[in-house]
Amino acid sequence: MRWWNGKLFVLGGLLLTPGCMDDPFDFGGPRSCEIADQNEWVYGVMQHVYLWRDELPEVDPTTFEEPADLVRALRYDVDRWSRVSDRQQTDALFQEGKTISFGFGTRRDPDGRVVVATVHERSPAGEAGMKRGDLIEAVGGFTVEQLDEENLWSDIYGPHEPGVPVSLVVASSGEAREIELVKDWVDITTVPNVEVLDVQGKRVGYVVFSSFLEPALVELNQAFGDLVEAEVRDVVIDMRYNGGGLVRVARHLLNLLGGHAADGEVAYRVEFNEDLRDQNDVRRFSSSKNSIPDIRTVTFITTRSSVSASELVINALRPHVDVRVVGTTTGGKPVGSRHFAFCDKVLAPITFQIVNAEGFGDYFDGIGPDCTASDDLFRPLGDPDERALAEALHLLEMGTCSPPVEDEPTTPRRHHELQLHPEAGELLIGYF
Repeated sequence: MRWWNGKLFVLGGLLLTPGCMDDPFDFGGPRSCEIADQNEWVYGVMQHVYLWRDELPEVDPTTFEEPADLVRALRYDVDRWSRVSDRQQTDALFQEGKTISFGFGTRRDPDGRVVVATVHERSPAGEAGMKRGDLIEAVGGFTVEQLDEENLWSDIYGPHEPGVPVSLVVASSGEAREIELVKDWVDITTVPNVEVLDVQGKRVGYVVFSSFLEPALVELNQAFGDLVEAEVRDVVIDMRYNGGGLVRVARHLLNLLGGHAADGEVAYRVEFNEDLRDQNDVRRFSSSKNSIPDIRTVTFITTRSSVSASELVINALRPHVDVRVVGTTTGGKPVGSRHFAFCDKVLAPITFQIVNAEGFGDYFDGIGPDCTASDDLFRPLGDPDERALAEALHLLEMGTCSPPVEDEPTTPRRHHELQLHPEAGELLIGYF
Protein backbone atom coordinates (compact mmCIF):
# COMPACT_ATOMS: atom_id res chain seq x y z
CA MET A 1 0.00 0.00 0.00
CA ARG A 2 1.38 3.43 -0.95
CA TRP A 3 -0.35 6.74 -0.30
CA TRP A 4 2.11 9.04 -2.03
CA ASN A 5 0.05 12.20 -1.54
CA GLY A 6 -1.02 11.24 1.96
CA LYS A 7 2.58 10.54 2.95
CA LEU A 8 1.92 7.01 4.19
CA PHE A 9 3.99 4.16 2.81
CA VAL A 10 3.99 0.44 3.38
CA LEU A 11 7.21 -0.73 1.78
CA GLY A 12 8.81 -4.10 2.16
CA GLY A 13 6.40 -4.94 4.95
CA LEU A 14 7.46 -1.86 6.95
CA LEU A 15 5.15 1.05 7.71
CA LEU A 16 6.99 4.29 6.96
CA THR A 17 5.45 7.56 8.08
CA PRO A 18 7.54 10.63 7.26
CA GLY A 19 8.52 12.52 10.43
CA CYS A 20 7.64 15.82 8.76
CA MET A 21 4.45 15.90 6.70
CA ASP A 22 5.94 18.54 4.38
CA ASP A 23 9.17 16.67 3.75
CA PRO A 24 8.92 13.51 1.63
CA PHE A 25 12.51 12.65 2.60
CA ASP A 26 11.95 12.67 6.36
CA PHE A 27 11.27 9.11 7.57
CA GLY A 28 12.11 9.53 11.22
CA GLY A 29 14.01 6.41 12.26
CA PRO A 30 13.65 2.68 12.83
CA ARG A 31 11.48 1.28 15.60
CA SER A 32 14.63 0.48 17.56
CA CYS A 33 18.36 0.17 16.97
CA GLU A 34 18.18 -3.59 16.87
CA ILE A 35 19.76 -4.75 13.61
CA ALA A 36 16.53 -6.27 12.29
CA ASP A 37 14.66 -2.98 12.81
CA GLN A 38 17.51 -0.98 11.26
CA ASN A 39 17.50 -3.25 8.21
CA GLU A 40 13.74 -3.01 7.75
CA TRP A 41 13.87 0.78 7.98
CA VAL A 42 16.74 0.98 5.48
CA TYR A 43 14.89 -1.31 3.08
CA GLY A 44 11.77 0.85 3.29
CA VAL A 45 13.68 4.07 2.67
CA MET A 46 15.51 2.53 -0.30
CA GLN A 47 12.19 1.47 -1.85
CA HIS A 48 10.98 5.05 -1.73
CA VAL A 49 13.98 7.25 -2.54
CA TYR A 50 16.45 5.09 -4.51
CA LEU A 51 17.05 6.49 -7.99
CA TRP A 52 16.67 3.02 -9.53
CA ARG A 53 13.87 1.92 -7.20
CA ASP A 54 12.17 -0.09 -9.96
CA GLU A 55 15.32 -2.24 -10.17
CA LEU A 56 15.48 -3.11 -6.47
CA PRO A 57 15.49 -6.86 -5.80
CA GLU A 58 12.99 -8.35 -3.36
CA VAL A 59 14.86 -9.52 -0.27
CA ASP A 60 14.17 -10.30 3.37
CA PRO A 61 16.03 -7.47 5.11
CA THR A 62 16.10 -9.28 8.45
CA THR A 63 18.49 -11.91 7.04
CA PHE A 64 21.38 -9.44 6.70
CA GLU A 65 23.94 -9.02 9.47
CA GLU A 66 24.32 -5.27 9.02
CA PRO A 67 22.51 -2.47 7.15
CA ALA A 68 25.67 -1.97 5.08
CA ASP A 69 25.43 -5.56 3.84
CA LEU A 70 21.79 -5.02 2.88
CA VAL A 71 22.56 -1.87 0.89
CA ARG A 72 25.36 -3.59 -1.01
CA ALA A 73 22.92 -6.35 -1.96
CA LEU A 74 20.35 -3.81 -3.17
CA ARG A 75 22.62 -1.73 -5.41
CA TYR A 76 21.78 -1.51 -9.10
CA ASP A 77 24.56 -2.60 -11.49
CA VAL A 78 25.94 0.90 -12.23
CA ASP A 79 25.74 1.92 -8.57
CA ARG A 80 29.13 1.74 -6.84
CA TRP A 81 28.32 4.33 -4.20
CA SER A 82 25.17 3.69 -2.12
CA ARG A 83 26.27 2.75 1.38
CA VAL A 84 25.93 3.05 5.13
CA SER A 85 28.60 5.01 7.03
CA ASP A 86 29.48 5.90 10.58
CA ARG A 87 27.37 8.92 11.59
CA GLN A 88 29.97 10.73 13.72
CA GLN A 89 32.70 10.40 11.11
CA THR A 90 30.41 11.37 8.23
CA ASP A 91 29.17 14.49 10.01
CA ALA A 92 32.73 15.45 10.99
CA LEU A 93 33.90 15.06 7.39
CA PHE A 94 31.19 16.98 5.56
CA GLN A 95 30.36 19.62 8.16
CA GLU A 96 33.74 20.24 9.80
CA GLY A 97 36.23 19.01 7.21
CA LYS A 98 37.74 16.53 9.68
CA THR A 99 38.71 12.94 9.02
CA ILE A 100 40.58 10.12 10.74
CA SER A 101 43.72 9.60 8.73
CA PHE A 102 47.49 9.35 8.57
CA GLY A 103 47.19 12.38 6.28
CA PHE A 104 48.74 11.25 3.02
CA GLY A 105 47.65 9.75 -0.29
CA THR A 106 49.62 7.76 -2.85
CA ARG A 107 49.68 6.96 -6.56
CA ARG A 108 51.63 4.51 -8.72
CA ASP A 109 54.13 5.94 -11.15
CA PRO A 110 54.68 4.40 -14.63
CA ASP A 111 57.27 2.03 -13.10
CA GLY A 112 54.77 0.73 -10.54
CA ARG A 113 56.38 2.45 -7.58
CA VAL A 114 54.14 3.77 -4.79
CA VAL A 115 54.65 7.53 -4.67
CA VAL A 116 53.28 10.01 -2.14
CA ALA A 117 50.96 12.34 -4.07
CA THR A 118 49.34 14.41 -1.32
CA VAL A 119 50.16 15.29 2.27
CA HIS A 120 48.03 17.28 4.67
CA GLU A 121 50.26 19.80 6.39
CA ARG A 122 48.41 19.45 9.72
CA SER A 123 48.52 15.65 9.96
CA PRO A 124 50.74 12.87 11.29
CA ALA A 125 52.34 12.51 7.84
CA GLY A 126 52.89 16.25 7.51
CA GLU A 127 54.43 16.50 10.97
CA ALA A 128 56.74 13.61 10.10
CA GLY A 129 58.06 15.56 7.12
CA MET A 130 56.51 13.45 4.35
CA LYS A 131 56.03 15.26 1.06
CA ARG A 132 54.83 14.77 -2.51
CA GLY A 133 57.32 12.68 -4.48
CA ASP A 134 58.46 10.49 -1.57
CA LEU A 135 58.59 6.77 -2.36
CA ILE A 136 56.89 4.24 -0.09
CA GLU A 137 59.18 1.22 0.05
CA ALA A 138 57.55 -0.75 2.87
CA VAL A 139 54.46 -0.67 5.10
CA GLY A 140 54.10 -2.58 8.35
CA GLY A 141 57.25 -4.59 7.66
CA PHE A 142 56.10 -5.68 4.19
CA THR A 143 57.74 -4.48 1.00
CA VAL A 144 55.55 -3.07 -1.77
CA GLU A 145 56.20 -6.24 -3.78
CA GLN A 146 54.96 -8.41 -0.89
CA LEU A 147 51.90 -6.23 -0.40
CA ASP A 148 51.07 -6.57 -4.09
CA GLU A 149 51.70 -10.33 -4.26
CA GLU A 150 49.73 -11.12 -1.11
CA ASN A 151 46.99 -8.52 -1.76
CA LEU A 152 47.43 -6.90 1.65
CA TRP A 153 46.79 -3.25 0.79
CA SER A 154 43.20 -3.19 2.07
CA ASP A 155 44.25 -4.27 5.57
CA ILE A 156 47.80 -3.03 6.05
CA TYR A 157 46.83 0.41 7.38
CA GLY A 158 44.53 -0.98 10.07
CA PRO A 159 41.03 0.02 11.18
CA HIS A 160 39.63 3.49 10.59
CA GLU A 161 39.99 4.86 14.11
CA PRO A 162 42.33 7.16 16.04
CA GLY A 163 45.39 5.62 17.69
CA VAL A 164 46.12 3.00 15.01
CA PRO A 165 49.90 2.90 14.34
CA VAL A 166 51.78 2.06 11.16
CA SER A 167 55.46 1.86 10.29
CA LEU A 168 56.65 3.06 6.89
CA VAL A 169 59.93 3.00 5.04
CA VAL A 170 60.00 6.20 3.00
CA ALA A 171 62.67 7.21 0.49
CA SER A 172 63.26 10.89 -0.16
CA SER A 173 66.01 12.20 -2.45
CA GLY A 174 67.48 8.71 -2.59
CA GLU A 175 67.69 8.22 1.18
CA ALA A 176 65.35 5.82 2.98
CA ARG A 177 64.13 6.33 6.53
CA GLU A 178 61.66 4.56 8.80
CA ILE A 179 58.66 6.57 9.98
CA GLU A 180 56.15 5.69 12.68
CA LEU A 181 52.71 7.26 12.21
CA VAL A 182 49.57 7.09 14.35
CA LYS A 183 46.11 7.76 12.92
CA ASP A 184 44.42 10.84 14.26
CA TRP A 185 41.74 13.39 13.45
CA VAL A 186 43.01 15.58 10.62
CA ASP A 187 41.69 18.96 9.50
CA ILE A 188 41.37 18.96 5.70
CA THR A 189 42.52 22.09 3.92
CA THR A 190 40.20 22.22 0.93
CA VAL A 191 42.14 24.92 -0.93
CA PRO A 192 45.81 24.23 -0.14
CA ASN A 193 47.32 26.28 -2.96
CA VAL A 194 46.32 29.51 -4.75
CA GLU A 195 48.67 31.30 -7.15
CA VAL A 196 48.56 33.91 -9.89
CA LEU A 197 50.80 32.84 -12.78
CA ASP A 198 52.04 34.92 -15.70
CA VAL A 199 51.48 33.28 -19.09
CA GLN A 200 52.71 35.52 -21.89
CA GLY A 201 51.35 38.58 -20.16
CA LYS A 202 48.09 36.90 -19.08
CA ARG A 203 47.34 36.65 -15.38
CA VAL A 204 46.19 33.08 -14.78
CA GLY A 205 44.67 32.04 -11.47
CA TYR A 206 45.69 28.57 -10.30
CA VAL A 207 43.64 26.92 -7.52
CA VAL A 208 44.20 23.47 -6.04
CA PHE A 209 40.82 22.28 -4.76
CA SER A 210 40.78 19.05 -2.76
CA SER A 211 37.25 18.50 -1.38
CA PHE A 212 33.73 19.96 -1.56
CA LEU A 213 33.29 20.17 2.22
CA GLU A 214 31.65 22.85 4.39
CA PRO A 215 34.93 24.70 5.20
CA ALA A 216 35.48 25.13 1.46
CA LEU A 217 32.83 27.85 1.36
CA VAL A 218 35.12 30.18 3.30
CA GLU A 219 38.34 28.95 1.71
CA LEU A 220 37.00 29.36 -1.84
CA ASN A 221 35.81 32.89 -1.06
CA GLN A 222 39.26 33.79 0.16
CA ALA A 223 40.93 32.25 -2.89
CA PHE A 224 38.63 33.87 -5.44
CA GLY A 225 38.80 37.19 -3.62
CA ASP A 226 42.54 37.11 -4.31
CA LEU A 227 41.94 36.23 -7.97
CA VAL A 228 39.41 39.03 -8.42
CA GLU A 229 41.84 41.49 -6.84
CA ALA A 230 44.56 40.28 -9.23
CA GLU A 231 42.16 40.85 -12.16
CA VAL A 232 42.55 37.35 -13.60
CA ARG A 233 40.31 36.28 -16.47
CA ASP A 234 41.69 32.78 -17.00
CA VAL A 235 41.47 30.22 -14.19
CA VAL A 236 42.96 26.73 -13.75
CA ILE A 237 41.18 24.58 -11.16
CA ASP A 238 43.27 21.57 -10.14
CA MET A 239 40.82 18.87 -9.03
CA ARG A 240 42.98 15.86 -9.83
CA TYR A 241 42.39 14.31 -6.37
CA ASN A 242 38.96 15.78 -5.62
CA GLY A 243 36.46 13.01 -4.88
CA GLY A 244 33.52 15.39 -4.50
CA GLY A 245 31.42 16.46 -1.54
CA LEU A 246 28.47 18.73 -0.92
CA VAL A 247 26.34 19.95 -3.80
CA ARG A 248 25.91 23.35 -2.19
CA VAL A 249 29.70 23.78 -2.29
CA ALA A 250 29.69 22.78 -5.97
CA ARG A 251 27.01 25.40 -6.58
CA HIS A 252 29.15 27.97 -4.78
CA LEU A 253 32.17 27.17 -6.97
CA LEU A 254 29.97 27.39 -10.07
CA ASN A 255 28.84 30.86 -9.02
CA LEU A 256 32.42 31.97 -8.38
CA LEU A 257 33.46 30.79 -11.84
CA GLY A 258 30.36 31.53 -13.93
CA GLY A 259 28.20 33.82 -11.81
CA HIS A 260 28.94 36.95 -13.81
CA ALA A 261 28.96 35.30 -17.23
CA ALA A 262 25.73 33.32 -16.72
CA ASP A 263 23.86 35.18 -13.97
CA GLY A 264 20.26 33.90 -13.83
CA GLU A 265 20.81 31.09 -16.33
CA VAL A 266 20.28 27.40 -15.54
CA ALA A 267 23.33 25.80 -13.99
CA TYR A 268 21.96 22.27 -13.47
CA ARG A 269 18.84 20.25 -12.77
CA VAL A 270 18.37 17.71 -9.98
CA GLU A 271 16.20 14.76 -11.04
CA PHE A 272 14.79 12.13 -8.66
CA ASN A 273 13.01 8.87 -9.42
CA GLU A 274 9.60 8.89 -11.09
CA ASP A 275 7.64 8.78 -7.83
CA LEU A 276 9.52 11.83 -6.52
CA ARG A 277 9.55 13.86 -9.73
CA ASP A 278 7.69 16.70 -7.98
CA GLN A 279 10.89 17.19 -5.95
CA ASN A 280 12.98 17.84 -9.08
CA ASP A 281 14.76 21.15 -8.84
CA VAL A 282 16.52 23.71 -11.03
CA ARG A 283 19.54 25.66 -9.83
CA ARG A 284 20.62 28.88 -11.54
CA PHE A 285 23.84 30.85 -11.58
CA SER A 286 24.11 33.81 -9.25
CA SER A 287 26.95 36.32 -9.11
CA SER A 288 28.68 37.48 -5.94
CA LYS A 289 31.48 39.89 -5.07
CA ASN A 290 34.02 37.08 -5.42
CA SER A 291 32.78 35.87 -8.82
CA ILE A 292 35.35 36.29 -11.59
CA PRO A 293 34.22 39.21 -13.80
CA ASP A 294 34.66 38.88 -17.57
CA ILE A 295 35.94 35.33 -17.24
CA ARG A 296 37.59 34.10 -20.41
CA THR A 297 38.51 30.43 -19.84
CA VAL A 298 38.34 27.80 -17.10
CA THR A 299 40.69 24.83 -17.34
CA PHE A 300 40.18 21.83 -15.07
CA ILE A 301 42.97 19.37 -14.26
CA THR A 302 41.49 15.91 -13.69
CA THR A 303 42.27 12.24 -13.09
CA ARG A 304 40.18 9.17 -12.36
CA SER A 305 40.01 10.46 -8.78
CA SER A 306 38.08 13.55 -9.94
CA VAL A 307 34.56 12.41 -9.23
CA SER A 308 31.05 13.48 -8.29
CA ALA A 309 30.81 17.19 -7.42
CA SER A 310 34.00 17.78 -9.43
CA GLU A 311 32.28 16.44 -12.53
CA LEU A 312 29.09 18.35 -11.70
CA VAL A 313 31.02 21.64 -11.87
CA ILE A 314 32.68 20.78 -15.19
CA ASN A 315 29.45 19.59 -16.80
CA ALA A 316 27.32 22.48 -15.52
CA LEU A 317 29.81 25.17 -16.51
CA ARG A 318 30.40 23.95 -20.08
CA PRO A 319 27.27 25.41 -21.73
CA HIS A 320 28.13 28.89 -20.42
CA VAL A 321 31.91 29.36 -20.31
CA ASP A 322 34.91 28.27 -22.41
CA VAL A 323 35.82 25.12 -20.45
CA ARG A 324 38.86 22.93 -21.10
CA VAL A 325 39.85 19.69 -19.38
CA VAL A 326 43.47 18.58 -19.06
CA GLY A 327 44.80 15.35 -17.54
CA THR A 328 43.01 12.01 -17.73
CA THR A 329 39.36 10.89 -17.82
CA THR A 330 37.36 11.52 -14.65
CA GLY A 331 35.81 8.80 -12.47
CA GLY A 332 32.25 8.97 -13.82
CA LYS A 333 29.63 9.75 -11.15
CA PRO A 334 26.71 11.86 -12.46
CA VAL A 335 24.52 10.91 -9.50
CA GLY A 336 24.30 11.86 -5.84
CA SER A 337 22.87 11.01 -2.45
CA ARG A 338 20.74 12.42 0.28
CA HIS A 339 21.79 11.45 3.79
CA PHE A 340 19.38 9.70 6.20
CA ALA A 341 20.62 9.54 9.79
CA PHE A 342 19.55 6.63 11.99
CA CYS A 343 20.95 5.25 15.24
CA ASP A 344 24.74 5.75 14.98
CA LYS A 345 24.78 5.50 11.18
CA VAL A 346 24.03 7.39 7.98
CA LEU A 347 22.26 5.82 5.01
CA ALA A 348 23.38 7.43 1.75
CA PRO A 349 21.59 5.84 -1.20
CA ILE A 350 21.88 7.26 -4.70
CA THR A 351 18.74 9.36 -4.91
CA PHE A 352 19.20 11.78 -7.81
CA GLN A 353 20.96 12.47 -11.08
CA ILE A 354 22.24 15.88 -12.14
CA VAL A 355 22.05 17.18 -15.70
CA ASN A 356 23.30 20.48 -17.09
CA ALA A 357 21.35 23.24 -18.85
CA GLU A 358 21.48 21.23 -22.09
CA GLY A 359 20.04 18.13 -20.40
CA PHE A 360 23.31 16.20 -20.46
CA GLY A 361 24.30 14.09 -17.49
CA ASP A 362 25.26 10.70 -18.88
CA TYR A 363 28.95 10.45 -18.04
CA PHE A 364 29.12 7.20 -16.12
CA ASP A 365 32.28 6.48 -18.15
CA GLY A 366 33.79 9.77 -17.04
CA ILE A 367 34.52 13.11 -18.68
CA GLY A 368 37.42 12.87 -21.11
CA PRO A 369 40.23 15.44 -21.34
CA ASP A 370 40.72 17.83 -24.22
CA CYS A 371 44.47 17.42 -23.75
CA THR A 372 46.00 14.37 -22.07
CA ALA A 373 48.67 14.77 -19.40
CA SER A 374 49.91 12.42 -16.72
CA ASP A 375 50.25 13.27 -13.04
CA ASP A 376 53.84 14.41 -12.53
CA LEU A 377 54.31 13.04 -9.03
CA PHE A 378 57.88 14.25 -8.56
CA ARG A 379 57.06 17.94 -8.94
CA PRO A 380 54.97 19.94 -6.45
CA LEU A 381 51.47 21.03 -7.38
CA GLY A 382 51.66 24.57 -8.71
CA ASP A 383 55.07 24.11 -10.37
CA PRO A 384 54.60 25.46 -13.94
CA ASP A 385 56.81 22.59 -15.17
CA GLU A 386 54.60 19.90 -13.60
CA ARG A 387 53.19 18.00 -16.60
CA ALA A 388 49.47 18.55 -16.08
CA LEU A 389 49.78 22.21 -15.17
CA ALA A 390 52.32 22.75 -17.96
CA GLU A 391 49.82 21.27 -20.42
CA ALA A 392 47.04 23.52 -19.11
CA LEU A 393 49.27 26.58 -19.53
CA HIS A 394 50.36 25.44 -23.01
CA LEU A 395 46.72 25.09 -24.02
CA LEU A 396 46.01 28.59 -22.71
CA GLU A 397 48.99 30.08 -24.53
CA MET A 398 48.87 28.20 -27.84
CA GLY A 399 45.23 27.12 -28.09
CA THR A 400 46.29 23.54 -28.89
CA CYS A 401 47.57 20.47 -27.06
CA SER A 402 51.30 19.92 -26.92
CA PRO A 403 52.80 17.08 -29.00
CA PRO A 404 52.53 13.70 -27.21
CA VAL A 405 55.57 12.42 -25.35
CA GLU A 406 56.36 8.88 -26.43
CA ASP A 407 57.33 7.58 -23.01
CA GLU A 408 54.44 9.26 -21.21
CA PRO A 409 51.45 6.98 -20.56
CA THR A 410 48.18 8.23 -22.05
CA THR A 411 46.12 6.51 -19.37
CA PRO A 412 46.89 6.10 -15.66
CA ARG A 413 48.03 2.75 -14.32
CA ARG A 414 45.77 1.02 -11.86
CA HIS A 415 47.04 2.06 -8.45
CA HIS A 416 46.52 1.71 -4.76
CA GLU A 417 45.71 4.97 -3.07
CA LEU A 418 45.26 5.95 0.52
CA GLN A 419 42.01 7.85 0.74
CA LEU A 420 42.32 11.05 2.75
CA HIS A 421 38.77 10.42 3.96
CA PRO A 422 38.23 6.68 3.45
CA GLU A 423 35.12 6.39 5.61
CA ALA A 424 33.24 8.50 3.11
CA GLY A 425 34.70 6.63 0.14
CA GLU A 426 33.03 7.92 -3.00
CA LEU A 427 29.82 8.84 -1.18
CA LEU A 428 30.54 12.44 -1.98
CA ILE A 429 27.60 14.28 -3.35
CA GLY A 430 25.59 14.84 -0.24
CA TYR A 431 23.29 17.49 1.18
CA PHE A 432 22.03 20.20 -1.10
